[in-house]
Amino acid sequence: MNNNLDYQFGMYAPATDSIIINTGENSVLIIRCKECNSSVTFDDPNDVVYLYRLAKETPLLYAELAMKENGLQDYVDAMNEFN
Repeated sequence: MNNNLDYQFGMYAPATDSIIINTGENSVLIIRCKECNSSVTFDDPNDVVYLYRLAKETPLLYAELAMKENGLQDYVDAMNEFN
């Protein structure tokens, strides 16, 4: 996948549990959070809230991490270190 996409706008769509990103030139990228979140191993199942908060508050960062190998896992691990 091209990690040099120009993310112009992104939003979380709760009805589909997806992040929709306008990448310019009339194209969009859709990231399905449930599928991405299922690849993360949680110490506590309630830690999934870290990812839902990230998706809702900073959808572009969620998308960036979701497209990196272990990006979301590293994020959850870091949140567990801080809390």
